[in-house]
Amino acid sequence: MAEGTGTREKLLIIPLVLSRGVTNLPSLVVSILLIEIGISFNVAPGIAGQLNTASSLLSIIFALLIGLLSVKYSHKALLILGLLLYAFSAASCLLAGALYIMLPLFALTGVARAMVEPMINSLIGTHIPAARRTSVIGYTIAGLALIYVLGSLSVAYLSSLIDWRITLLLIVTPISVLTLVLTLYLVPSIKGEVKDTSIRGLFSGYKEGLRNRSVLACLIGTAIGLSTWNVSLIYGATFVRHVFGASTAFVSQVTIFYSLSYIVGSLLASRLAKKLGRKMLSVGTITLLAFFTLFAMNVTSIFLAVGITILASFVAGMMITTITSLTLDQLPLYRGTVMSLQAAAVSMGGMVSAIVGGIVITSIGYGAYGIIMGVIGFVGSIIFHFFSLDPLIKKPQ
Repeated sequence: MAEGTGTREKLLIIPLVLSRGVTNLPSLVVSILLIEIGISFNVAPGIAGQLNTASSLLSIIFALLIGLLSVKYSHKALLILGLLLYAFSAASCLLAGALYIMLPLFALTGVARAMVEPMINSLIGTHIPAARRTSVIGYTIAGLALIYVLGSLSVAYLSSLIDWRITLLLIVTPISVLTLVLTLYLVPSIKGEVKDTSIRGLFSGYKEGLRNRSVLACLIGTAIGLSTWNVSLIYGATFVRHVFGASTAFVSQVTIFYSLSYIVGSLLASRLAKKLGRKMLSVGTITLLAFFTLFAMNVTSIFLAVGITILASFVAGMMITTITSLTLDQLPLYRGTVMSLQAAAVSMGGMVSAIVGGIVITSIGYGAYGIIMGVIGFVGSIIFHFFSLDPLIKKPQ
């Protein structure tokens, strides 16, 4: 690779890593401060957790729309618009005096996520050579985790000084604006994927993707895998605080270990994928994540709960990197559309976790929730095993 090309590639990775990091910050703030938000609105934490449900629902709906727009419009432009929405949503939540006001304002982060996540992956597919895509995806996933650590520490500090609404603003808005500026200058502009922008042409990506068995397996497997991982993301902090009486500071501190483990997993994914294959690694990581999820909320020791979650974080970083890379290469001509569908699948996973958690935790408890979501995770690994294909592996003659 020429020196200039290598430099441009490295510079491109910076805004993509930051963009990926932005996507989890709103849900991070809400997850850590669910108890405070619930008290503010006079509702139970499980009900306050439906803020993430609203965000995920809009993310699913708008991901389908972005799948159409990505055929016609620049991936860079859609990424920038998504970053703007993150900043706007965080600022507008300052006006939330009741949960019914907060829900639609916070749900805008779902619209933003529907734009940002698939465009990150599409830009990687467009500008990064095939041999390095899994590695670069791993870098963005690792960057997400690092930003998650910094965000968690910031939430713990700021929430002890100021209202949770201002905490949300200060955590999300600055990095969104910074990332937007870097995206403007460092990401090349390339128009839509195909030249046919008629109604039929716009839907061509969906037509090709939804009739492809391997694409469908990747999407369904992604939704299930992410629903299992979101058990820890959405309710993990509240579980430790409620069941073991841990403080917000303690939760923020152990989140550092979760994130470091997640980073290591995402960075090792490329190496293991080359040895085991992306499909086998996807199956293995979803299976392990399901096992850890099942047990994490059914132990009687806070140290066991934290230890299992650290292992789950390692496996999750590897899983998300691998299944994203596998899905990205399914239909090269329609990467934007397929990755928008995957974004919808990711949001579907988050919504399932939030809804099931809100119902099961309130009525039965955390232990039953962990068992249900663990079993669902095993189903996802079965789907990946029997129905997905790796396009980069040639079939035997």
